Amino acid sequence: MRLRFLSDGLPNRRERRVFGGYLLAAAVYIVIGVSVIDFLLSFWVAVAYIVFTAWAVPTTVRRLT
Repeated sequence: MRLRFLSDGLPNRRERRVFGGYLLAAAVYIVIGVSVIDFLLSFWVAVAYIVFTAWAVPTTVRRLT
C-alpha cells in the first residue's frame, strides 16, 4: 500500500489551506504561551484551545459561508 501523498504529488489548494490554519493556530498558541507561561503549561487549557481552534472555529466559519 502506497501513501497517498507520495503518489499524488503536491497537496491541493484546500489541503494547503487547512494546513495553514493549523500552522496559524500553533503560532497563536506559542505567542500566548510565551507571554503567559501558565497558559502554555496547563494541559487542560491546551486541550480546550485545540478543540476550539481545530473544531469550533472552522465549523462556525463553514456555517457562516
